[in-house]
Amino acid sequence: MTAKNLYAYTLQPVPYEVSEAEQRYAQLLIWRSTNKIGTKAWAIMGVIVALSLLGIIFIKNYSTIIFWVALACVAIYLLVRKFGLEWYVKRKMNEFPAQEIKGIKLGVQPHGIVMRQNMNGQEGVGTIAWKDIYEWYNTPEFLLVNFKVKDQQGAYILPKRMDSKNFPFSSVRKHLKEVVGEPKTL
Repeated sequence: MTAKNLYAYTLQPVPYEVSEAEQRYAQLLIWRSTNKIGTKAWAIMGVIVALSLLGIIFIKNYSTIIFWVALACVAIYLLVRKFGLEWYVKRKMNEFPAQEIKGIKLGVQPHGIVMRQNMNGQEGVGTIAWKDIYEWYNTPEFLLVNFKVKDQQGAYILPKRMDSKNFPFSSVRKHLKEVVGEPKTL
C-alpha cells in the first residue's frame, strides 16, 4: 500500500451513533420505495377513468352516477395509497421502540467495515466483509448498507455526517461499487 492509499482507510474508528429520528426516517424511505403503485394498477385505473369520462360525455339519457362513482373510487384509492398508508405506517413505527445505537465505533478497511464495541469491559471487534454486503442505497442524507453474515441479516445506516478523514465515504463507495455494484435508489 502506498502513502497515497494509506489515508483512504480508517486509522482510528469513528463513533457510530444513529438517532431514533434518523432510524425512523431511513425506515420510512425504505417503506416508500416498496410502496409503489404497479404498472398493472395504473393501467386499470387509466381504463376506468377513460371509460368513465367517455360515459359521462356520451351517455345522455341514462344516469351517469356509476361513472362518477368509478371516478371517486379511483381518487379515493390514490389518496388512501399515498397518504393513508403512510400515516398508518408512521403510527405503527412509533409503537415499537427504535434500537439504541451507542458505544459502537466503525472503521473502513480494505477487507470491509470494522466494528468495535465495548461489552462488559472488553472490546469486541467484528468485520463485515465487502462480499457480505448484498445491496446498498445512496441517499442525500445517508448510505444504507444491507449485509448477511452467517445467515443473519443486518444493516448499517451511515449518516453523511460520518464522512470524514477517519471514515471516508469515497473508499466505502469505491469498494461497494467494485464488489456489490451500483447503488439502488430509494
